Amino acid sequence: MRHTFLILSIILLSCTPKPQEAEYWQMRGLVLSTKELAEVDWPALAARSGINTIGTHITPSEVLAFLESPEGRRFTKDCRRYGITVEHQLHAMAELLPRELFAEDSTMFRMDGNGRRTPDANLCVHSAKALDIVARNAAALAKKLKPGNHRYYFWLDDNLPVCACPLCREYLPSEQALIAENAMLREIRKVDPRAKLAHLAYSSFLEPPRKVAPDEGIFLEFAPIYRSWDAPLYHEDVLCPRGYPVSNGDNLRALEANLEVFPAEDAMVLEYWLDASLFSRWKRPSVELPWREDVCRSDLATYASYGLRNVTSFAVYMDAEYFSRFPSTAPVEEYGRLLGGQKNIRGLHEWWQGLVDSTSVSIFRDSSQIHFIFDVRDSTPVFNDDPDEMSVNPCDRAEVFISCDPQMQRYYCFEIDPQGKTMDYSCSFYRKYDYAWSGEQNVQARPVEGGYHVEAAFSCDYLRRLGLLQEDGSLLIGFYRGDAVRPGEITWYSAVNPGTPEPDFHVPESLFILK
Repeated sequence: MRHTFLILSIILLSCTPKPQEAEYWQMRGLVLSTKELAEVDWPALAARSGINTIGTHITPSEVLAFLESPEGRRFTKDCRRYGITVEHQLHAMAELLPRELFAEDSTMFRMDGNGRRTPDANLCVHSAKALDIVARNAAALAKKLKPGNHRYYFWLDDNLPVCACPLCREYLPSEQALIAENAMLREIRKVDPRAKLAHLAYSSFLEPPRKVAPDEGIFLEFAPIYRSWDAPLYHEDVLCPRGYPVSNGDNLRALEANLEVFPAEDAMVLEYWLDASLFSRWKRPSVELPWREDVCRSDLATYASYGLRNVTSFAVYMDAEYFSRFPSTAPVEEYGRLLGGQKNIRGLHEWWQGLVDSTSVSIFRDSSQIHFIFDVRDSTPVFNDDPDEMSVNPCDRAEVFISCDPQMQRYYCFEIDPQGKTMDYSCSFYRKYDYAWSGEQNVQARPVEGGYHVEAAFSCDYLRRLGLLQEDGSLLIGFYRGDAVRPGEITWYSAVNPGTPEPDFHVPESLFILK
């Protein structure tokens, strides 16, 4: 009879729908200037690190000259050999609308706050002539700089003023940018019908456009340059350390607002985790990159919770001179491993009434630990300050169950409230609890705007000692959420359907095999 039950349990587990386990991040990228690409074998380092996309940088003329050089031809050949997609992320407006045209027709250029036309930056987007020139030049560049993924990046002038003429001043910087981007994309699609074009949400362009709608094919590129990299984004109250009155939470709110305009499935993040130039204040010689794997890991989970699937990071100033002074390539390799190894479950189910929430669970494994990160959307998180772990019972919480065996003869439970208080216990089927047992997990959690964030890390050695981490690297696991909707009432969500008539996760069918 026991063998029959074991076989039945295995069959049930194999038949239970399980969350997607494919590589989560579609684009796993780096952005490098031509100096880094000419001096360092970045294709080999990227391939070794699991990076699948390299963006060239800074201007169109610089990139064209590099690609035509011996170093550039070798770079292109090596990327092709390693299967790395090449794209071009470019500060382009000064070349799309050449500054010397100001003498011919000043109305194509921006008006400053004093009512004077100036060629110092950007354009007047209500000049049909200017838009036509910009669009035709963008299409000409698209012929020469065709990316492997049909994604183009022709940015306006970097963090410089836009037009303040009587027509343009009614439009936000992001709206003026989008007017130009729509015009560019229409012309680019004449030479590349599959083309898509980035809308860079960055600095003064961070506020989303409202008066102008993006054409089909314009995608969001979110670049939170004014944030703290000493704390993850979910630490919403932390301010940018460089004197700007911008918090990490301000950046997340800007991302949410932009995702109301641009679809998440095409959107991408342009981050600065590896950007030695930023941490050097754009002055050489570069400082050593203050790499924070923990911050990057947490941020990736946060971005995944919004449904984003494409991410890249600047790695500018990491050239030959940089690596001669700071030889370690570990930050690049760890960044690539995080991107390639992340698994994500977005949306847990209340199987009895057919409800679905937007909880995101991200899973990472490094050389010594496995990390589970929950981003829970909940407008009314419930928790208390009672230090007794049993006081988690009436609260909102994220839960992880891990079993030694398919029939749950021994399994371990971790129920974590929005402040990180953990009710941990061992158990055996059916509902034989040992609340005296305590685990060795490392937990961090905090309420955030609109929900809460939970991170739980477990040592791989510890999981092996408990008999949980199998030789093939798999775990028999369940992810759950308790939503305290009102006193005495909790709505229960899980990753897979336990198939019970009433909510009950202490059954083998609530588990799945996580590789």
